Amino acid sequence: MSQVTPRSLTLRYVVALGLIALLSIVSHFVLTETLRANEGAAAIINMSGRQRMLSQRISALADDLHRGDEEVREPLETAVRQFADAHRELVRLASRKEGASVAERRLHDVYYGPAEIDRLARRFLDAAEAEIALPRGGHGAAAADEIGNLRTLSVLSRGPLLGGLEEVVAIHQSVSELRAQQMERIQWGILAIVLLTLTFEALFIFRPMVRRISVYVGQLLDLADHDYLTGMLNRRAFTARAETEIQRARRHDRAMSLLLLDVDHFKQVNDVHGHLAGDEVLCGIAQILDMQGRREDLVGRIGGEEFAILLPETSLAGAIDVAERVREAVAGEPFTAGGKALSVTLSVGVAEVDRTSPRGVVTAMGRADQMLYRAKNAGRNCVRPFRGAILPLRNAAKGLEPVLAAPPVLGASAEGPV
Repeated sequence: MSQVTPRSLTLRYVVALGLIALLSIVSHFVLTETLRANEGAAAIINMSGRQRMLSQRISALADDLHRGDEEVREPLETAVRQFADAHRELVRLASRKEGASVAERRLHDVYYGPAEIDRLARRFLDAAEAEIALPRGGHGAAAADEIGNLRTLSVLSRGPLLGGLEEVVAIHQSVSELRAQQMERIQWGILAIVLLTLTFEALFIFRPMVRRISVYVGQLLDLADHDYLTGMLNRRAFTARAETEIQRARRHDRAMSLLLLDVDHFKQVNDVHGHLAGDEVLCGIAQILDMQGRREDLVGRIGGEEFAILLPETSLAGAIDVAERVREAVAGEPFTAGGKALSVTLSVGVAEVDRTSPRGVVTAMGRADQMLYRAKNAGRNCVRPFRGAILPLRNAAKGLEPVLAAPPVLGASAEGPV
């Protein structure tokens, strides 16, 4: 898999955000245009519906006026004026050619096509205005032209004009439904694109980002748990994992032992041959400890030249054997610095972990440290196991528990009991 750089992740993220922003803008304009069109269609439907109602009202009021009811003249004039205003607006919409919507083109066909709604509406208005123009009180005997106006109003309001206006309403209702369906399809399309964009972000932006973060977190945790020079567990990580192992040994009632190892005369190596040579010695010893240990053993560098090995399911006798084997392996390793051979040895303190102690790690390390100090006093390059009477601690500041007197020193330079 190709390496995903922070720059490429940022670019992908910006592109995805830009696409979502663009879709939001498109959705806004589509919704605005749809609402505008629907408002226009609703206005046309409203005007067409009012035309139907006004045609019926005008016909009824004209009939009352003909019978001599002068009180209906003013309502009749108002109704005729409203009918004329609505008709002019509908004619204006029907007459648009450039940029005309589907509804407006169909409206044109209704007004100027075979239905001739425009001609019928003007004829209806002419008849209504002629009826209004008659003088007040002049409606006694019905003249021929008056009867013709009333018949025209009655026939048109109940026949072709009414049917044409109903067709106008039906046209715009169908167009509104079509627009609603189109809007629904557009919304589903935009939603699908947004979901695809989010899927793209999840697969190609956030997943690589999370993977990189996980790698970085793992590296940070590894750096926090391991010594930078040797790659072994540091003191904090070694102590924490040792406590876990001791709890496991306590549950299963298994023996466990601890080794503390210190490089003899390491300060002289640094002073005489330099710190680089000292670092090489530490790395070489770390490799030997790793090779000599078992898979389940815990090995760590807990100080400058001090190492620790926790041996699960190992009694004190078995731990002494391991300590001797490690000591001999280090003593027999041909270390060099600047072309010169170096004699490197270890002093080792051994203690079996007290599984009954609530401070198992601290107690074991304190006892092994006491034995390491005695191994140093015994001439170095030797192993000192813990068993015997209680002795005072050499460093009370460490907060370690009292330890017991130890048996004779084991190792190449041991000369007998101390």
